[in-house]
Amino acid sequence: MKKSLLFKGLLKKEGIIVAPGATTALFAKIIEDMQFKAIFVTGAGLANLHFGVPDYALTTMTENLELVKRINDNTSLPLIVDIDDGYGNPMNVYRTGREFSKLDVGAVVIEDQKAPKRCGHFEDHQVISINDMSNKIKALRDGSIDPDLVVFARTDAISVEGFDSAIERANAFLEAGADAIFIEAPRDIGQMEKIPQLVKAPCLVNMVEGGKTPLLPNDQLEKLGFKVAIYANAPLKACIKGMQLLLQHLKETGSTANIDNQLMITMKERNVVTNKEFWKEMQAKYK
Repeated sequence: MKKSLLFKGLLKKEGIIVAPGATTALFAKIIEDMQFKAIFVTGAGLANLHFGVPDYALTTMTENLELVKRINDNTSLPLIVDIDDGYGNPMNVYRTGREFSKLDVGAVVIEDQKAPKRCGHFEDHQVISINDMSNKIKALRDGSIDPDLVVFARTDAISVEGFDSAIERANAFLEAGADAIFIEAPRDIGQMEKIPQLVKAPCLVNMVEGGKTPLLPNDQLEKLGFKVAIYANAPLKACIKGMQLLLQHLKETGSTANIDNQLMITMKERNVVTNKEFWKEMQAKYK
């Protein structure tokens, strides 16, 4: 079954969809092994991990397309792929929709920021007009070769024009062809309560540690009416912390002996994650 249809099935089922963020194929494998149902592919995380830069629109469509392909090829789970602002004007968005839909990812998220876009929990955002964003959504739909591709429209209007504008934009984007809505960076629980009430479509919420939105547990988010909760960069930040601890240990002790299951996984666990036995059997089969 197409991943877009798998994801549509998840949207119809009861319960919130919790989608941790993946920035590599290996992260995707681990998320699937941990029995989550969907994966969020974070543009910020791709920029951080693969290019060492912050989320300031410093990566290109083709760079991210290749990275997403690697992730998608290594999991059976549907992806929610962050495609930033579509990487340009509606013509660019048309091509972006065409290229990403060819991968059969499941869903994409396109946002209404004015270039250069930046993380929703940074500062100094600007947004394009409702009409311009609506045209991008239409171009994305027209470009997609998959009629079932799920389109999340994201607005960063809260930090620019206020909460009421964000709601107005969200509903206008649904009329333009979006399937679901992502209102980025609500400031308090009051705003979080209103979003699912005022937007008549599945709503996504972004849980950002140290960000502008209160961190609520998933069961509370579900009670508020959110359908999708993403933890976009928590796995990446955990890996950075783990690496720092390992390197500090190496620096202080001069060795990595006897720290399996403390500061690193075992060799056996690594081989399981990377499916070593499958490739070993294939090697024997074609010997």
